[in-house]
Formats: sequence, C-alpha cells, structure tokens
Amino acid sequence: MKQLIKKFFSKKRNVIGFILLVVILLGALSYTIHGILLNAQQMGEETEPVSYIPLYPLANTVGKTPQEIEQIRRGEYLTKAGDCIACHTNTPQQGTPFAGGLPMETPFGTIYSPNITPDKATGIGDWTDAQFIRAMHDGISPQGKHYYPAFPYLYFNKVAPQDLLAIKAYLASIPAVHQKNIDNKMVWPFNWRFLQSGWRLLFFLPQKTGPYQPNPEQSEQWNRGAYLVEGLGHCAMCHTPSYYIFNKKFSLGAPMKQYNLTGAPIQGYLAPNITKTNLADVPDEEFLKVFTHNQLIGGGNVEGPMLEANQNSLKYLTRSDMLAIITYLKSVQSKTPPLPKGGVGKALYENYCAGCHANGGGGAPIYGDAGAWAPILKKGMGTVYSNALKGIDGMPAKGTCLSCSDNDIKQAVDYILASIKGKAVNTVPPPRKLTLEDGKRIYDTSCAVCHATGFKNAPKVGDKAAWIPMVNAGFLETYSNVLTGKKGHPPHGACAQCSDAELIAAIKYMMTESSNKDYSLW
Repeated sequence: MKQLIKKFFSKKRNVIGFILLVVILLGALSYTIHGILLNAQQMGEETEPVSYIPLYPLANTVGKTPQEIEQIRRGEYLTKAGDCIACHTNTPQQGTPFAGGLPMETPFGTIYSPNITPDKATGIGDWTDAQFIRAMHDGISPQGKHYYPAFPYLYFNKVAPQDLLAIKAYLASIPAVHQKNIDNKMVWPFNWRFLQSGWRLLFFLPQKTGPYQPNPEQSEQWNRGAYLVEGLGHCAMCHTPSYYIFNKKFSLGAPMKQYNLTGAPIQGYLAPNITKTNLADVPDEEFLKVFTHNQLIGGGNVEGPMLEANQNSLKYLTRSDMLAIITYLKSVQSKTPPLPKGGVGKALYENYCAGCHANGGGGAPIYGDAGAWAPILKKGMGTVYSNALKGIDGMPAKGTCLSCSDNDIKQAVDYILASIKGKAVNTVPPPRKLTLEDGKRIYDTSCAVCHATGFKNAPKVGDKAAWIPMVNAGFLETYSNVLTGKKGHPPHGACAQCSDAELIAAIKYMMTESSNKDYSLW
C-alpha cells in the first residue's frame, strides 16, 4: 500500500489533481454550510401575523350518487381535520386554496407545496387511488420520488385507506386550478431526493405502523382522539421537539417520540406542552375555548400557527371530536425534556419563554431589548410578575407551564430582565432548598392530623400498601391532587399558608417514608 501511495504522489499531475479535488470538496462543503446557516438565520426572523384565512371550495356534486355525495362530504370534513389547506395554499400571497405554492423554509432550503386541485396537468387530477394512498402513507410520488418530510406522511401513515379515499373524492370535486408547481430551492446536496432514504431509514420506517389500530383497553372516545391527534391532526409536528444537528435551529423534522407533545418552538412562537403533565387539571370546557374561541388556557389569545390551525381546521370539528382529542391529550404521558443548565430561570426561559421572546413572536418583547421592556417595567415589577403568572393579550398564563410554581415563573422573569441590565436583578431570591427534615416538620404541623391517624381514610405514613396507588401514579400527579383538592385531599392539603415548596417537601417526606423509593432528589 505504501508503495502505491508513493508511486501515486511521485507524479506531479497526480498531486495537482489531488489538491484540486480537496479544494473542490472543501469549497462545496463551505457552500453547503453557508447555505444552511443563511436559511437558519432567515427562519429565525419574526413571522407575519395571520391575516388571510382561505375559504374551502364548494364541492361539485352534480350527477353524483347519494353514496358518492356522502363520501365527498366526509372527505371535506377529514380534509379540514388534516388542515391540508394551510400548506397547500400560498396564504402570504392570498393564493387560490389547494393550488399550492406556499414557501416552507427549512435549514436545508425552501420547499414549495404542490397543487392538489384536480387539474390534470399541474394538479392531481390524473392520480389513481393507489398513487394517492402511496403518497399519503409512504411519502412517495407517482413518479417514485421521495417527498421531503415537510409533507407529514409520517403521521398520515396512520390514516385509514377509506378515509384517504374520501379526502381524494373531495379534492376531485373542487374546481381545478391550472397553476404550475414551483421547484424547490434546496441547498446542495439536499436537492438530491435519494438522500431522503437515510432520513426515512432512521425516522420513518421504525414508526411506519399504520394504519392506526384501536387500543381495545381504551374507550371509543379515547381511540378517536388518538386517531385524530397522531394521524390527520399531526399535532406532534409542532408540539414535539425534533432531532437536530449541532443546534436546535438545524431541525431534521423528525419528532423525538420519548418527548411526544411536550412542546417546541415553531415559527417564532411556542407550541406548548399538551400532555397530561400540563393539562390534567384543565376543565374540558376551558380547553374547548382554545379551539372555539381562540382563548388560551388561563387567559390570553391564541396567535401564530395555532390561530391558523384553529381557523383552517379545528373550528370545523364536531364537539364530540374536540372532546375526543382532549380526552386523548390528557392521557399522554411522555418523558419531560431535560432542562438546560443554569438554574430554574434560565431553564424555564429556554424551554417555555424563548419560543416567543427570542424573536418577538406575537409582539412579545425580545430578550435583551431594553427599549422593548422599558414601558412594561414602568408599571412596576408587581405588574410584570402578574402578567407572566396570569397572562395578558397573547401571553398565556405562566407561559403555558401550568405545572410551574409561581416562584418558578418569577425566576424566569428575573432571568429575562437580567438580560437588559447586564446583571441579575435579584428581585426574587432563589428559595432555600427544603430537605426531608423540613418535609417532616411541615408534615407534623399540617398533615399528621389525617395521615398519622387514618382520618377519613387518609393513608397512614409508613403504610406502604396504602401508598401504592400514589407511588404508581407518580409524584407529580400526587402533588397535583393535593394542590387542587382531588382524590379526597382538601385543597392545598388543608395548609393554606404553605408555599408550593413546602407542600412538595411534605409530600416528598411522606412518599419516601411510605415506599421503597427516595424522593429527596425529585
């Protein structure tokens, strides 16, 4: 081998050729990296507020049989449930519904949605049923090319074939629009479609488990909610953190299933945590108002991509389907993404607040912009804290972190305000971390009256058998029940003067004493 290398480099033309090849490869790599960085920067810019809501075209049912008309009507409903109009309409230019042309920016280039009207030359008028199902289930075009994952076939794979054919029937009945598709503008080499094979091997094939199979252990309502959320609704596309390269800005468009629906930044906004952790204690009627009245849970107005989803899709759903979605979401238990290092304030800012405050989404004052924060600070810190806790305008209560304590939120506010003062504001000193000894003290003074005697069937501390339901439910749910007065607990554990931290310390003590687990580090 050494002889061959020596012989190769002994010729001047070989050396020059090798150097040229290295230069070309380095130049290509630099070009690719520059393009990705430029796209990521453009994606970070504030998006325009929703101003144009396209209307669904009327279906032409002339000459159709009652069965065909019924299929078209069902397809229209399912098309709305899938929010197909949002991507296949160039809303910034007030384009024709379903004619495509919407630019979708990714770190790897701009993808333009295709025309899905029944025009035979530029739309899907010539597609067979099998080609339509293959595109929706497998992400493969009639020409055999792989679609980019901006098209949510990862989720549509769960949709039943008969529902897909109903959608096709509706799309075939709307007016045909002759509008040529725009070529995607991808950074080299991502314009080579065959490279999608690697992405599919990693992220699609392991999750290609459709069509959806009902869970016999769950109710019909729960299964309907799961079918809508995980399939047509493709909620995880916005509400689940994505795998990325080096930095979260360079998203691969592939959801981290272990963190399903725990929230993620999207287009300068935050798609909040919509799992049981955050929603278990939210009344259904209050939740419904998110869809029907564009009203955030706890106050404030729905804005950004979720407002568009409401206007294009969710508002058209029946009440029973909305409740099915809510039932399913309240049951989802996912791992909580690890908090960034740097204290509670920094961690909450990066996981909850940065979605809006990093780029000014929805008019939020930008992190580090002293001018934007000045008029707010003039109202006093009490008002600033109150706005963060209760919500105001487009600002949701507690920044959607409904499981956060008041002190947690105040520390997040302090962290944000430190960015405009150059140093920590120290308006809320971090509370002393309470120990199990503190928990015992609080237990003795506030909890023992029931839990030492078994009054009103309260499980006695130390009785491991009696505490099994709480241990199995988990610390967070047990704490939530105590806080809200569920499962027989008096609200706030009958200790109105106790802070959140003191309640947590008491519960940690009781659960540690009544199980084989150590809750001290929770």
